Amino acid sequence: MKKIKTAAYCRVSTDKEAQDGSYELQVSYYKDMIKANTTMELVGIYGDKGKSGWSTEKRPGLQKLIDDCRAGKIDLILTKSISRFSRNMAECAAMIRELKDLGVNIIFEKENINSQNEKCAFVLNIFAAIAEEESHSISQHTLLAHEQHAMEGNPFGQISFGYKNGGDNKWVINGEEAPLVIKAFKMAAEGKNYTDIQRTLNEMSGFTWSHRRLKYLLTNVVYKGDYQSHKTISLVPGKQVKNNGYRDQFYITEHHEPIVSPELFDRVQEIMNRYLLASRKQPRVTNQTLLRDGERFVENSNEN
Repeated sequence: MKKIKTAAYCRVSTDKEAQDGSYELQVSYYKDMIKANTTMELVGIYGDKGKSGWSTEKRPGLQKLIDDCRAGKIDLILTKSISRFSRNMAECAAMIRELKDLGVNIIFEKENINSQNEKCAFVLNIFAAIAEEESHSISQHTLLAHEQHAMEGNPFGQISFGYKNGGDNKWVINGEEAPLVIKAFKMAAEGKNYTDIQRTLNEMSGFTWSHRRLKYLLTNVVYKGDYQSHKTISLVPGKQVKNNGYRDQFYITEHHEPIVSPELFDRVQEIMNRYLLASRKQPRVTNQTLLRDGERFVENSNEN
């Protein structure tokens, strides 16, 4: 008897779920279930740990699952619920239609839905719409909680590159990452262009620095010891936009130990605002020629 080529998809999206071991429990649960079923053959357990359920673009585990379905490796997918699979109604319906055309069945345990059922499309649209609304509601509650934390002087969310959690909402310098931050700012202050800075950081870190990531680093006030909240916000679920007055922002000065001096940080902002880093031609920028606030800049001795 030919066995059903079966896979499972698991996802957790919050740090709390990860800490509680929810992801590992899901993986173990499906692995044992499939192996115990004599009609099923385990193809694999696919998953995304600490990933949002809004879009497949940021979930490599789900993308790999869909690709393997397209390659004919999978007949059946087991997953906990629609919200674990996708919170985007349109995307969810499109994925299910494609998988159905490929002959791949999906079983959502919580809702007790089988995608091969003729009435499935209608029911799934209803549940997916509910999941989307729940996601939006959770997002709004989370945003309000973040604002309250910021008002109290406590940052929220992911700690910036170059720092690590020191406990009690304290950021401490990460000794392995901070040298890359210092190098980027020093090269920028010397007038090195973005391409050369990226190449240097790539060599130092062993991974690829994009132009967008480098510009974000060089303009992030956290590196001079400050913190700014809500630089981007989600007006609609799954899409971040620049916060142009949509929500209150909070600025916390001297929140943590700086990696670069405020003078060096401001110097780099001035150079970037003059578009000097975009050119392949290296401008001549020195401590003696760059004036700031009418005074000659002298670099902090701690950064030599």
